Amino acid sequence: MKSLSDCRVLLVDDATPNLDILVDGLKGDHKLSVAMNGEMALQIAARTPPDLVLLDIVMPGMDGYEVCRRLRRMPETADVPIMFLSSLEEVQNKTRGFEAGANDYLTKPFEMLEVKARVRSLLKAKAYSDAVKEQIATELRVAREIQMGMLPHDFTPFEGAYGVSFGAVLEPAKEVGGDLYGVCAAAPDRLVMFLGDVSGKGIPASMFMVRAISLARLLAREIAEPERILARLNDELSAENPSGMFVTLLCAVFEPASRRLTLANAGHCRPVLLSANEPPRWAVKSLGTALGFETGLEFERTDLTLNPGDTLILYSDGVSEAFNPREECYGNERLLAGVRDLASESATTITARLLGNVRTFADNAPQSDDLAILVVKVNSGRCLALTLQATPEEVMRGVEALQVFAAAEHVPEKAIFGLALAFEECASNIVNHALKRDEERTFQAAFERTGDLFTIELHDDGPEFDPTTTSPSRLQAEDDDEAGGWGITLARRNTDDISYRREASRNTLRLTKRLVSASGGD
Repeated sequence: MKSLSDCRVLLVDDATPNLDILVDGLKGDHKLSVAMNGEMALQIAARTPPDLVLLDIVMPGMDGYEVCRRLRRMPETADVPIMFLSSLEEVQNKTRGFEAGANDYLTKPFEMLEVKARVRSLLKAKAYSDAVKEQIATELRVAREIQMGMLPHDFTPFEGAYGVSFGAVLEPAKEVGGDLYGVCAAAPDRLVMFLGDVSGKGIPASMFMVRAISLARLLAREIAEPERILARLNDELSAENPSGMFVTLLCAVFEPASRRLTLANAGHCRPVLLSANEPPRWAVKSLGTALGFETGLEFERTDLTLNPGDTLILYSDGVSEAFNPREECYGNERLLAGVRDLASESATTITARLLGNVRTFADNAPQSDDLAILVVKVNSGRCLALTLQATPEEVMRGVEALQVFAAAEHVPEKAIFGLALAFEECASNIVNHALKRDEERTFQAAFERTGDLFTIELHDDGPEFDPTTTSPSRLQAEDDDEAGGWGITLARRNTDDISYRREASRNTLRLTKRLVSASGGD
């Protein structure tokens, strides 16, 4: 808990004698800031937020009531205790002060002993409140880590075994939330995916989410049909639900051999299906009923056959019901229009672009609901996706994985050497410069062969940097101490095309190599 001697008190009064008395009485006990008018007080409070404000009322220009109201509207001082020191002693004056947001009111002339006692009392209360808030914040951070740890982040095992690639993001509106997604390898021939949204937000929703996601995983291993998974999950959640909470859930089962996709919906947002040369469309017709209300519900099933390159986009209503400062809703039409031209993009790119579209539309408006996106794409060629830590050792693991994958795809040995070198240079640039070798941070790499094209795609959440704009003089440097340098020129020499984009606070670097030249040779 913060020591009282470390607490800062802001003294605001236009009368120098009053300030002198306060400074003389408090200077040995606390840190002090002084302002002689309202404007100065607000500037000081914004620059150096105090732990307590002693505020006069009658001042030239802005009076103390207005200063108090503005301090309450400032994020830095919204919870800072404010005590009026004023010669106005009428009840209506005191009432007005408390209505403006004050915590205490003392009339002049005052006894310094009483001022010091009230100052200590208010500072102790604030220090205790701050300590409790910090403890709660710490516990919520741990809860968030536990919650996020239950969600899949490395989809590599699923992607290699089932011929698909994934992109996913979950952003709670509070520290923890009720949105959920999951991927379950239920059997060698069956991959189960689900995305849902628990009613409400915060701790209650997160606890209900943990229960729902745990049950869904267990049931997915026992039951092959998505409509039966939802029916059993609904019975379990409804049987013991004293809180009356519910969850909307979309369940999808993919069979890679036949590329058959079966879906069932329990009151959730309809997923979007993206196919080449076709407009986006809804993958299911009906919404169904949410889980947790009553037992014995049945759910409708939809059967689809996906083609190579097809993409299914699952999302929560934090996407479709995002609002901007003008209170306009993102809506289904913007959702479909925003993904219309993304059918040829990777799953991670589609995820980032959709999130970026929503963020751009929201225009910094407060996030009103949890937001989740899960994108699954049927590979048109062979694909390998990795999540790597920001260390040199992980870069070399990525190099080895690329070499093994490329060899299995019958990429010529000379091309493999060049691709591995290009990847190593670009990945090292990310690790050293964007992520500062912080082993707690990760970046994503994806390798894909489609016909005669081999593609490397790298994603990181470091600072914005476009290596493709590095000047020629930089490329002639003798070292690579800064971002860019020889790394990008070596990548250029060993690939045919390099492109960069910044979306949703993430960098995406795409390198493409044509394995067969126009003359037909390697």
